[in-house]
Amino acid sequence: MGTKLNFRSSLNRRSFLQGSAAVGAGALGLEFLASCGTTTSSADSTVTATIDTLPAAANKGAVYVFNQGVKQFEQTHAGEKIVGRNNPYDPTTYFARLAAGQLEDVKESWFTEPPLLISKHAVADITSLAKGWQYWSSYNSGIASIATDPATGKIYGIPVNGYALGIYYNRKMFKAAGLDPDKPPTTWEEFRGYAKQLKSSSVAGYAETSTSNQGGWHFTNWMYTAGGDMQSADGKKATFNSDKGVSVLQMLKDMRFTDQSLTKQQLFTQADTLQLLATNKVAMVVMAPDQLNTLKSQYQANLDDFGIGPMPQNGGNAALTGGNIFIFNPKSSKEKIKVGFDYVIYNNFDLNVMESNLASQSASGQVVGGPTNVLFTGEFQQKVNELTTKYANTPLQNYQTFNKSTAALRPEPRKETQKMYAALDPVVQAVLTNASADPKKLLDQAAQQFQQVLDQSAS
Repeated sequence: MGTKLNFRSSLNRRSFLQGSAAVGAGALGLEFLASCGTTTSSADSTVTATIDTLPAAANKGAVYVFNQGVKQFEQTHAGEKIVGRNNPYDPTTYFARLAAGQLEDVKESWFTEPPLLISKHAVADITSLAKGWQYWSSYNSGIASIATDPATGKIYGIPVNGYALGIYYNRKMFKAAGLDPDKPPTTWEEFRGYAKQLKSSSVAGYAETSTSNQGGWHFTNWMYTAGGDMQSADGKKATFNSDKGVSVLQMLKDMRFTDQSLTKQQLFTQADTLQLLATNKVAMVVMAPDQLNTLKSQYQANLDDFGIGPMPQNGGNAALTGGNIFIFNPKSSKEKIKVGFDYVIYNNFDLNVMESNLASQSASGQVVGGPTNVLFTGEFQQKVNELTTKYANTPLQNYQTFNKSTAALRPEPRKETQKMYAALDPVVQAVLTNASADPKKLLDQAAQQFQQVLDQSAS
């Protein structure tokens, strides 16, 4: 995603399914997995796969945890070996490294990447492995589609964590303003009204992001709540300059200049809006649930004071979802891909490993219980929920409206997503800083600019 998008890598960091670096952190994880017994195999029959998620050498604790997780996997998977490398996914070097034979067998990428990689035959088909896994069919359909080629139905990756954007809000400020903290806004009209009611001389009702591609990211989310589309179904045409796109910008502009319920200062990143929320300078922000850990660890916030609600809707009944996905080197042997696949599944979705990791996280004071996982439905998701509840150290009741939301999860657009966000940042900035900005004109200009990107990528 480039240097501008480093925040997305940290935003989409692994949730409670993996902990700080890999599963198996802490004595509980080690003791449990040791009880599973060990198996060995001859060196001649061992297959080794490389993966890019080894933490940086300077983070010795994380490296230790990663290595312990690998050791536990190898003890329970005869003839399979994992070698970690510290080489995070970089879209600017991926294709060159693949061509040069330097790519790991397994890489952790972003939800935005599979369409391009599939179209360029730069990722391995893992259909048989995925469908042979008992929980593949439990994926939320919107999540499964991220890893699937819509033209062929073939599967090219394993999503490992996901988020849905929602509204973080200050419960104390809600009460002081006469609003029910257990009933966050559910419509655009309510959202705008709440923001007006929450503002004061020292507090803004809402703060929005508009830099580092985050303006385009949030615009897409708002567009989904309106029922709009950012691109045509085939990804060949920019469609965000629609009436629904205009309505998104008009709402933000009206809140900023008519209602004066937004912050006077603008050009924020998510890190900025989180700080405003944590320091009681804004009542509501849009954010993913995984930021609870930062809210607590970086700002020592009392999580009892904050709630998370679903995105307010205006006809779309949807919210943007993103996350991380493991992909596999198309030049690797089937045997190496199988080892990598086994490791990804074990490391992320083995319920016993998951439980030991959650116990360790909760014991060490890390946030457990935030609504961070939106990958699955049905029985498997229920099992995950039960484990989370068992080890939760957060006020679960504060997230009930988010957890009970029926809004569909819509993935980020499939083509040149980050360049699209970059084209939209100035548009969002304009309506938040210029009372005379023309939303339709701005969107038309951005759509024309981004259409050139789409045309070039198709040639």
